[in-house]
Amino acid sequence: MHGRPLLLRMTPDSASDDGDVDDDPDDGSADDARDEREPDPASTRRGLLRAAAGATVAGAASTAGCLGVSTPADVAARYEVSGNVAHFVGPSWLADNRGDVVVLDARNAERFREERIYGARRVPFDAITGRESSGAGLVPDVEAIAAAFGEVGVSPDDDVLVYGASVGSRVTRTAFALAALGHGGSIRALNGGLSGWNGRLGTGSRDRVTPTEYDPDPAESAWVTRDWLADRLGTFNGEGPGLVDVRAPEAYLGAPAADALNPDNDRHGHLPGAIGVHWVGNVSGRRMTDPGELVGLYENRAELDRSGTVVVYGDDNVDPTSTWLTLRAIGFEDVRVYDGGFGEWANVEGDRGRYPVETATSVVIETEGSVGGDDSSGDFSCTG
Repeated sequence: MHGRPLLLRMTPDSASDDGDVDDDPDDGSADDARDEREPDPASTRRGLLRAAAGATVAGAASTAGCLGVSTPADVAARYEVSGNVAHFVGPSWLADNRGDVVVLDARNAERFREERIYGARRVPFDAITGRESSGAGLVPDVEAIAAAFGEVGVSPDDDVLVYGASVGSRVTRTAFALAALGHGGSIRALNGGLSGWNGRLGTGSRDRVTPTEYDPDPAESAWVTRDWLADRLGTFNGEGPGLVDVRAPEAYLGAPAADALNPDNDRHGHLPGAIGVHWVGNVSGRRMTDPGELVGLYENRAELDRSGTVVVYGDDNVDPTSTWLTLRAIGFEDVRVYDGGFGEWANVEGDRGRYPVETATSVVIETEGSVGGDDSSGDFSCTG
């Protein structure tokens, strides 16, 4: 299907997904460093764009409060969503439906305390990335994930909107975690993140919520296991499922001494038959990339079948969810996450012949993207 490698031309606006570790102790490993880290001018591999709108953040209070600054209407208008796009909505949608949805903040605890959409709740990020072993490999720990959502009062039938600093992978992982539970209510993400919201804000410690018992109905079709993939080697992106590696091209190619390589992995490269489409192509600053461009990227250039099964994976189980939600938003019917990730595949114990790693055959689809999200910027209204 793909005759020869298409090597990526990197641009100064491209962003890597090897970031600083979040200093929030309950937020897991890399957390939202992809959304919140500062640009590194010494390297085009870390050229994250900062959003144009800016403001000084009011100091956090010890109890819930409200900030008295306002966002110009044109700033909010930048993040409206039009066309046949699922899951992503703009600020006006939230303003119209604010009383009918549970709003979840996907950022770290410090950012949440500084400012948040009024009434938003926060789920500890390490809880919703939890995995457990099955006979076939690592899978989402649905009991732990359900308990985390229940602790902040989310019920299985609630309509939920998730926001962050942008539409980066923390937001999409939160959405995926709900989908993995078989969540019965709708799941949406706020385009533009907090910077586009010109309604009421809260600050300080979290608002009181009543915990609930979240009884999950696991949607096992949302993910695949290591053995599911091993059983289908040789079929990907041909007559079988589409398989997409969302990591930086250097990691996908196993480029020697590249910064993008995870030093904890015993082997480097990619799963045989996978194509490389770096996940940051899904994001333009704080918003999703233009849907028409995304269709061109995934359906035309990557030649993925929107009516077939598509599996996405990365080094962990966070970044792939960006591509998972993006593909669902533009109409792909069956998109699944390999929750074990390349880290599980590369470090598997025992017979590694069943789980080979490939570097010789490589297909990299060029992407251009930038992940915004410096949470110290953005003007907001407390009265909207």
